[in-house]
Order: sequence, then C-alpha cells, then structure tokens
Amino acid sequence: MQKAGSAATEAVEGGTIISIEAEDDGRLWEVHVVGSDGVEQQLDVDAESGDVVSGPTAEDDDAGDKARLMALVKGAELSYEEAAEKVATAVPGGKITELSLDRHQGKVVWEADVMGSDGTKQEVRVDAKDGTVTKNRSTD
Repeated sequence: MQKAGSAATEAVEGGTIISIEAEDDGRLWEVHVVGSDGVEQQLDVDAESGDVVSGPTAEDDDAGDKARLMALVKGAELSYEEAAEKVATAVPGGKITELSLDRHQGKVVWEADVMGSDGTKQEVRVDAKDGTVTKNRSTD
C-alpha cells in the first residue's frame, strides 16, 4: 500500500490521498488523490512493482464536489500513512484492503476495511484530527 501511495502522490504533484483500495484480488491499488486545485484524480498502481498502470484520470467533479473534497483534505491532520499505522495497531497482523477519508457525525475520519489474521473482516474508524480509533468491529 505504501508503494502505491508514493507512486500516486508523485504522479499528482501536491496531491493528497483520500482513498486507497485493493482491487483485482490485491494485484492493484485504486488510489484517489485530490490535487491542490480540488480535482480528484484516479490512478491504478501495480501492488508488486508500485508502478502506475493507469491514470491519473480526472474525475468529473463540479464546484460543490471540489469544495467538499478540499474540506475533507483540510480537516485531516493525519495522512493516510499515519492512519494506516493507527489501523495496524488496532488490528495487529491484519491487512488493510481499503482506507478512505470521509465524514462521520460531523468529524473527518479515516475509514478502513481490514482482513484480520484470523480471516475476519474488521471495520476501523480513525479520527483524522487526533488519531483516536473510534470504531473497531468485526463484520463477519
């Protein structure tokens, strides 16, 4: 995931990752990055090599979408890497399959899907301001 994130932020200079999700049985990472102009870009990154295999491709966002995305980015003090570390601590030995920036009850949060080492799916929510894990539950 870290290789994919690095490749995506290099491809979208000055961008902030708002979503990273394993695709194609974990062979690809679909990464969404918001540029400094508020435009959301999508990229696919090879999980093994870390190479961008498609994109960046701009999403067809209107002014309202851009404003919402910029508000999320500005409201997050934790980067996706820092959020991933918090998730890894909450689910030791788990594998993050999705991590995305969102709003929940008025707060900006990182929401993660994690496959636990025992095969159960976990959902973890991390406060994007202070890093507090506010939700950690099994969905199986």
